[in-house]
Amino acid sequence: MEVDWKDKQRQDGLIITSVIMTTIATIFVVLRCVSRFVLIRNPGPDDYLIIAALLLTIGYLIDIFILRNNHLGFPVTMLTLDNMINFIKATLAVQVMYYANIFCIKTSILFTYLRFAVTPTFRVLCYSTIALHAVFFFICFVVTLAQCKPLNKMWDLAGTVDGTCINTTAFFYFTSAFNIITDIWILALPLRTLHGINRPTRDKVALFLIFGVGTFAAVASVVRLHTIRTYTLATDPFREGILVNLWSVIEVTIAISCASVSALKPIFSGRQRRITRAAMSGDGRLIRYRVQE
Repeated sequence: MEVDWKDKQRQDGLIITSVIMTTIATIFVVLRCVSRFVLIRNPGPDDYLIIAALLLTIGYLIDIFILRNNHLGFPVTMLTLDNMINFIKATLAVQVMYYANIFCIKTSILFTYLRFAVTPTFRVLCYSTIALHAVFFFICFVVTLAQCKPLNKMWDLAGTVDGTCINTTAFFYFTSAFNIITDIWILALPLRTLHGINRPTRDKVALFLIFGVGTFAAVASVVRLHTIRTYTLATDPFREGILVNLWSVIEVTIAISCASVSALKPIFSGRQRRITRAAMSGDGRLIRYRVQE
């Protein structure tokens, strides 16, 4: 019974953490929407993408409850065949939502960068990185849904379906490594531009801190990679699925929150609202630049 109690505690910890982190991300996105849609009335692709990311995160949270109901985190000996099949199907949905979520978050950040892009080179780098992520997401989406042929081979625990499956462990390692590398690239991309913006030192420090906090999401990606290794090497993946989902939720919710911080200044600054509204009648590039001041 002691082992069962510890497993229940781990499961409860995942549920509580997921609810809290999703709630925090929701608050940030709601405040972002108030700022962009109501106060300055200047929404852009970055806002719509972060809303999509939040909806995917809420979908992920629902999926975690489905996994909980099918005894995620408990030994396989406690699961019925239906539990295991439902678990695998829910895991497939999680994989698709995770890749879509990461795509929405990262492209949202890149479109936010374009709001204060002041050089053609920086704009080209942003658009190139967006295109790279679009291709990467398409590959992940296709491979995830085609990882077994036919797909129901994935949850054929009885071995009655003829077919083959790819080496999902290698694929997970590849996608995780790609995400970590692009996390670092996206964090480093605006540093020179931010340094060159003619703003008070206090504002520059605040901007660097915002992007600095985003490094924690990158750290979460690294930790998630370690949990994937533990999960894929486990003799009982049903019991070891807690940490992978926990760190996936932490990664996406922190990324959503950090991506929204830079859009919140008009809420707390009447001067910012006046500047932005005045700029809205001018050049489009001026608008993108001044929104981020």
